Amino acid sequence: MSKRSPAVATPTVKGLLGVLALCAFFVGMDSMLVSTLIPAMTVTAHVPAPDGGLLVTMYALLYALSAPLFGPVSDRLGRKPVLILGLFIFAVGTAFTGFGNTFIAMLVFRAVSGLGGAIIMPAVFALIGDTVPYERRGQAMGVVMGALLSASVVGVPLGSFLAYGTTWRSPFWVVGVLAGIEILVVLTKVPATPPPRTIPITVWETYRRQFKTAFTQASVFFALLSSFLWMGSLYGMFAYVGVYYTHNFHLNVAEIGLIIMVAGFGNMMGNILGGRVSDKVGKRRVMTAASVVAAVCVVSFSLLTHVLVAAIVAQVVWNIALGSGTTTLTALASELSPSIRGAILSLNSSAMYLGASIATAVSAALLATGGFFRIGIVCGLAALAVGPMIRYFVQEQTVDARVE
Repeated sequence: MSKRSPAVATPTVKGLLGVLALCAFFVGMDSMLVSTLIPAMTVTAHVPAPDGGLLVTMYALLYALSAPLFGPVSDRLGRKPVLILGLFIFAVGTAFTGFGNTFIAMLVFRAVSGLGGAIIMPAVFALIGDTVPYERRGQAMGVVMGALLSASVVGVPLGSFLAYGTTWRSPFWVVGVLAGIEILVVLTKVPATPPPRTIPITVWETYRRQFKTAFTQASVFFALLSSFLWMGSLYGMFAYVGVYYTHNFHLNVAEIGLIIMVAGFGNMMGNILGGRVSDKVGKRRVMTAASVVAAVCVVSFSLLTHVLVAAIVAQVVWNIALGSGTTTLTALASELSPSIRGAILSLNSSAMYLGASIATAVSAALLATGGFFRIGIVCGLAALAVGPMIRYFVQEQTVDARVE
């Protein structure tokens, strides 16, 4: 009988989970904060507000292109050194975003931040897969995904208030410094463990084989496609939430931050409860329900451009569904093939952020020509497609996972 990983409740894993959640929090805050600051950043850069979505696109694009490489790197070199490298790059890119005076400089530094996030998150998810047993993994993923996406509950509102009281640059400087401090936390709190497996081939060959796996195994392919569509349905609208509230209701950055804080509570609740419920009733059932609710809410949100309270309610419920679905999709991806978990989870991260990158670029074009309703329809269809895709093509637990 194989030796099982320690349970989530043990002090060692609890402490590690806290460190990983903090890493995820910084990445989540950095990626979400931009949506509230786009109006101010585009004024500084002297570009139209719809072009500001490209700041999200560049971050997500570099994340998507880089993540598949660093999963295999962590499989080869170990999770801790890769996590430290990611935090360093992330801290530099985020801090220097605050010094950007031209739109090109802002785009470059956002891309560097995206590269750092692409290194951090696959290592974080792989550490969870390495240390948390299958029957508690949904809950553990919920905690970390809750920290990643519910950074909007605390981090984004605080950043928005800081920007409102000083300058849009300040939040990036603060997050950059805190990420640098987190490097010291990882150095002291994350144990130095040997690489989880010996890889006799090069990292580039492993990188190539990942894509072969993705396109030859139906369950892997549809899980990644689901993550692509799900994150696209989120960022296609969320990237422009600051523009939405500024244009339709003339709110300032602090007021928008408050709304995102309220919606963030819904996201956090969806992540944590979604993980627990999926462990009990099944991940595919939770995903099916979440896809329907998310689709209805994002379309409703796009239409409620004259009723502020109703728009906020739609956003909160939308965030609950998105949180539940994101946790469930990540947990499903962690079960696909434990022997190459780092590689699979990096592909999943890549699929998510490729979806975000393409969706924000498409939404920029839609916003310039047709307003928010078109964005809502596209995002709603993307979310709605995920439910049946997961239900019919992705298994909840593979043979590898059952014998893990």
